[in-house]
Amino acid sequence: MLSVRKSVILSLLLLLTSSCSGQEEKQQPQYRIQSGHDLSILTTTDTHYLSQSLRDLGPAFNQFLAAGDGKQLGYSNEMMEALGYDIGIRKPDAVIISGDLSNNGEEASHKDLAKHLKTIEQETGTRVYVIPGNHDIQNPWARKFKGKRQYDTDSVTAKEFRKIYGSFGYDEALLEDKNSLSYLAAPSDDLWLLMLDTAQYKNNQDLGNPQLEGRVSASTLKWIDACGEMATAQGAQIVAVMHHSLLDHSDFIQEGFTVDDNGQVIDALLRNNIHTTLSGHIHIQDISEYQKDGNNIYDIADSALSVFPHQYGILNYSAANQTLDYNTAKLGMELWAAASGSTDQNLLQFNTYSEANFRKRSATRSYSRLTADTAYANYTDAELNAMADVVGRLNEIYFAGTASTDNAAVIATEGYRLWQKAPASGTRSYVLGMAARETKNNHQLHIQLPAR
Repeated sequence: MLSVRKSVILSLLLLLTSSCSGQEEKQQPQYRIQSGHDLSILTTTDTHYLSQSLRDLGPAFNQFLAAGDGKQLGYSNEMMEALGYDIGIRKPDAVIISGDLSNNGEEASHKDLAKHLKTIEQETGTRVYVIPGNHDIQNPWARKFKGKRQYDTDSVTAKEFRKIYGSFGYDEALLEDKNSLSYLAAPSDDLWLLMLDTAQYKNNQDLGNPQLEGRVSASTLKWIDACGEMATAQGAQIVAVMHHSLLDHSDFIQEGFTVDDNGQVIDALLRNNIHTTLSGHIHIQDISEYQKDGNNIYDIADSALSVFPHQYGILNYSAANQTLDYNTAKLGMELWAAASGSTDQNLLQFNTYSEANFRKRSATRSYSRLTADTAYANYTDAELNAMADVVGRLNEIYFAGTASTDNAAVIATEGYRLWQKAPASGTRSYVLGMAARETKNNHQLHIQLPAR
C-alpha cells in the first residue's frame, strides 16, 4: 500500500443550486489523501457491540445468547480489541462500519464502542466512518442483564447517535442530509463515500421493536443527486455504503433485508455514476450484481463481524488503473489473544470455538423441530441427529459465503441423503435449496470503474 500523504483542499464545496435541497454544506478545509494515490479500506458491519457494563455471565444473559443467532456478545470487547489489532497490522487508510454498531441501541454500548473507535484512530492513524443500522436508534429492545433478569436500559435518539459518532465521519462530511443520518465523506481526493442511512426508527417505540425494513426517502434520493453533482465536478469516484441490502442476496430472505423500492435507489446511484455498494444487515457474505441498460452495479454484503466466521472485507482502490479490488479476511482474534497474554481458551482457539458454537446452535434447533414433527417419527435418533447436523453445516456455509467450496462435502453425507428422501416440509425445502445455491465467489471481486 502506498504511503498516506495528505493535503489541505481549500474551497472544495460547490455552490449548489436550490434544486439540491435537503443538504448541509461544510465550508471548512478537508484533509485527505492526495489525488493519484491508492486507497485501502477495511469494511465491516454488524458489530452488535454490547457494553460490558450491561451484562454479567448470569442466567438471563446466557439465555439471551442461546436464543440468538450466534452473536458472540460475551466477547464484544475482545472482538473490538482484535479488530484494532488487525487494523494496526494491515494499516488501511479507512475503516467503514455499515450499521448495527450496537446490540440493541443501548446508549452505554454506543458510548463504549465510540471509545474503541477513538483508540483505533489515535493508535493507527486510520480514519473510521460509520452509519446506523436498524438496531441502533430508539430501540425498545435495549436491555441490560443481571442475574436471572433483563432490565430496560436507555437507547439513543438520532441526534444523540450523531453526537456520539460525530468524530467518525459526520464532523468531516462534505455534505449531510437534513432528513436522515446520511452524509458524504472524502477519505481521498479520488474516492468518496456516500454513507446512506437506510434505517427506519421513528416508529420503533410505537411498534415495540426495531423496524426491520429499510428505505431511502424521496428527499434523500434527491440529495444523492447533489452528492453526485459535486463528485462529478471534482472528478471523484463514489462508493455507496448502506446497512440494508441494495440487491437480493438470498432466495430465502429478502423482505425486510433488501431496501424497500430498491429500483429507485439503484436508479439514483447509477445516474450518479455509482456502481459499487457495501452493505450489511443480512449477516451473510454475498456479492450480487445487477445490470441495467448496459450499466453494472454491485452490492457487496459483508458478513457480520459479531457472528461466525467473524470476517471483514478489504477494498483496495487503484488510482492508476481506476479499479476496485475486494477480498475478505478473518478477524485475527487468536493472534490478538496470544499477543495480549490471554489465558481464555475460547479466545486462543476462537475459530474452532465459535464455529462449533454456531453449528451446534443451528443443529440443536433443527433436531428439536424434527423430533416434534410426526412425519419424522419413524427416524432413529442417530438419523435425526445426522440430518440436524446437515442443517447446522449448511447454515455455517451460508453465513460464510463458501458454498462454492464447501457444499460438496455436505451433499456427500448420509445426513443429506436422508433429507433427499425425507417427507415434504419447510425444513426439507430449505436444506435442498441451500445445497443447490449458486456456486459463485463471494470473497473476491474486481471492478473496473467508469471513466470520470
